[in-house]
Amino acid sequence: MPDAEPPGTAPLVHCDDPSDDEDRARPGAASDEVARELADIERATAALRRGEPALESWADVPRSPSRKPRPVWLLIGMLWLSTVLVTAGAVVAIATLAG
Repeated sequence: MPDAEPPGTAPLVHCDDPSDDEDRARPGAASDEVARELADIERATAALRRGEPALESWADVPRSPSRKPRPVWLLIGMLWLSTVLVTAGAVVAIATLAG
């Protein structure tokens, strides 16, 4: 007994299928195919939403209030402070060793 395909599914078509050339020759064939494929996707999406509502649990989660980002001037000030401290330490080390 052959396996029955689920409703709304179509067999896979390879890119080198000669029937593709015939479809391209007809005007509007591509848009018809796209419309059918989009309808299939919509049906599958609706079936998933009905069958597995837990899959969309992320959509109902309220966003946590994001922390306010630190101001850039604070980071620049910390960089300058660390530079001054390293320079002062180097000056003290050189003065101690040279003196």
